[in-house]
Amino acid sequence: MSQKSQPSPVSAHPSEDHIPNARQEPVSADASATEETKNSSFAMDVKQYIPRVRLPKDSDTVEYFHAKHEDGPSINALYNKVFQQSRNLDHYEWKYWRNPAGPPMGMLARSKENGHCLAIGIGQRRRAWVDGKDSYGALLCESASDPDNRAAGGVWRKVMGGFGVTTNDVHGIVWAYGGQSTDAAIKIGTRWFGYRIMIELVPWEVRLGTRSSLRRHLGMFDALLGSISAPILDLVIRTCWRQRKFGVQTVEVDRFGPEFDELWERYRDLYPACFYRDAETLNWRYIDNPLWKHRVVEARRDGKLVGYLVWREWKDQGAMISTVLDFWHGKDQEVMQTLIDVVRRKALISRCEFLRFALQEGGPEHEAFQSFRTGRKSPHERVDKIICTPMPGSKPMDQPDEAYEQLRTVLFGENWYYTQGDCDFRD
Repeated sequence: MSQKSQPSPVSAHPSEDHIPNARQEPVSADASATEETKNSSFAMDVKQYIPRVRLPKDSDTVEYFHAKHEDGPSINALYNKVFQQSRNLDHYEWKYWRNPAGPPMGMLARSKENGHCLAIGIGQRRRAWVDGKDSYGALLCESASDPDNRAAGGVWRKVMGGFGVTTNDVHGIVWAYGGQSTDAAIKIGTRWFGYRIMIELVPWEVRLGTRSSLRRHLGMFDALLGSISAPILDLVIRTCWRQRKFGVQTVEVDRFGPEFDELWERYRDLYPACFYRDAETLNWRYIDNPLWKHRVVEARRDGKLVGYLVWREWKDQGAMISTVLDFWHGKDQEVMQTLIDVVRRKALISRCEFLRFALQEGGPEHEAFQSFRTGRKSPHERVDKIICTPMPGSKPMDQPDEAYEQLRTVLFGENWYYTQGDCDFRD
């Protein structure tokens, strides 16, 4: 997350008096009182995490307003200035306005004197499946203040407080999250905005090729000998790897089709909370991404789609890396191990030196990764700390029960299935 969706109202199941021929039992006064007490304590156990923020008021020099589509150039310009990037507007449009979950939410502060954007807080709308129904969260992608304005730091804090109010009041979203968070950002966010670490994804890696080892050992002779030796040695390594023969067939695909909608619905109730993985969302996130090219391998058993893996091949500190971003498998070890095996072979052919996967240790993905005996914790990439925080709105202690039900699930990492592709990983 750089310190750098249409939300539906929280859905409610129909009560029995709306179901034809439903049998209804009388409810005693004692039972009703017990249920009321239970609901009250249920709400209170998450209210302790709700931050106290308020909507900022305009001053003599600064005005605050909701981010709109036409504010894109100002938002993008401040982002590029603060983070020393050169993101173009098409990239910005894809990230925020072509998202099938819906438009973003955000707040800006602008100088009354010259109209310059002083601070921004922008969230990407993300659709999730929480406790068997739709829920929308705000991905805290980019928040920043103009480093050339001495007052902008205080303005930024007010912007982010206003973000917490309007995201709930205007958009009906009661929680937000972010990944790739730095310790400094988490410290500030915890004190001011109620951040709490929801998940820690530990990067594991499997060494694929010999290029980095040859570079280290050959030294000045690497340019001459390494480029010749590495492909030969890599071929030898690949032929020595044990193939996973579980009767699972794989093929690389260039787009997600309708079958992936059924696959998403088949597995989603295995988890209390997970982000949408329907075909439309997956195509937007990975295939139509203007910055990165992603590769996808699907798995089938007896012709039926049973899983997929998405990865990105990119250069990090001079080495080609293959990073797993999404992995949908129904907790089936045979599917998981087959996909990892196939992807490591494809990544090696692409001259990648490592296959990396940031995962929740102790989970089924960790078990599958450890079945490849050369796996280790990566010494090159830090733990990815995923934060989550309630969006308090203007009445944080007086929200519908459904809001507190969502918070009780989404705030705690043990309820989540989550991969790095569920955030804006280097996007």
